Amino acid sequence: MAFTPHEKKLLKDIRNEEKLCAQKYHKAAEQAYDPGLKQLLGTIEQHEQSHYDTVTQMLRTGETPAPKQKKQGQQTVPPAQKSGVTGGKKQSDAYLLADLLGTEKYVSGVYNTAVFEFKQEDARHCLSAIQQQEQHHGKLLSDYMQQNGMYC
Repeated sequence: MAFTPHEKKLLKDIRNEEKLCAQKYHKAAEQAYDPGLKQLLGTIEQHEQSHYDTVTQMLRTGETPAPKQKKQGQQTVPPAQKSGVTGGKKQSDAYLLADLLGTEKYVSGVYNTAVFEFKQEDARHCLSAIQQQEQHHGKLLSDYMQQNGMYC
């Protein structure tokens, strides 16, 4: 079953947001001072690129890809760690994280709308799974911020 024009528009919006997310994480990883934070942001960038690829495939084929199986026990994102970065460098990292956290909140809302408005169950399931991953990214950012006294 092909996507409706409205669903295609939603997918195009989501694809644009995912492209922006991947770019923002890439730039933030380059600008971050804490090596652990660089690693975290680089890993999330890869996830965002995967989301972009999934949505692009949906637009191109008109079908929902099969869910990817994760290997049990495989951790793909490092846990929040205490940073040794202080002063202005810490403030710079905190700014990057606050911006990315706001982006994750927004993108999760975009997915929420799509989940409610798609007719096909498999498409809703796929988009919902990505939305949960976006929420997990936000949690990782929040955990890092809390671990490092950056969350107000």
